[in-house]
Amino acid sequence: MADNLSGISDAIRQAGEAYAQTIATFTKALQGLGAQPAVAEREPQVENWLRLARMSKDGIITALEQAFEMWEREIRRMTAAPGAARAPANPMEAWSENWRKAIESFAGGAGNEEFRKQAESVRTTLADGMRAWQRLWERDK
Repeated sequence: MADNLSGISDAIRQAGEAYAQTIATFTKALQGLGAQPAVAEREPQVENWLRLARMSKDGIITALEQAFEMWEREIRRMTAAPGAARAPANPMEAWSENWRKAIESFAGGAGNEEFRKQAESVRTTLADGMRAWQRLWERDK
């Protein structure tokens, strides 16, 4: 059990680091947009990036909530407290699908291919950072 508790702590740390990298990438992309001449396509691009930033925040919050629930179940098991909760459905699958759809919104328009590639790169970074959490979550089921 102690190994699982330290694994949960590591997963939370890795997810937090991935989120910090994600926000840094978004900031860089948005600063780049701000430095470009004003065009009609800028506002939709900014809105797409902000939507991805919100989805990233929602994903990390979901991961942290699930990690806390796992931690709490392990503590209850370790202390023999009754009432361990059932494991909820995997929220990361829904998050990943929503992210894929958001990235598709970058299709078309001047310059959007580069933004789509950057967004996909960010999704990969964030997902990689949460893999430790996902492995723990799957093992706990």
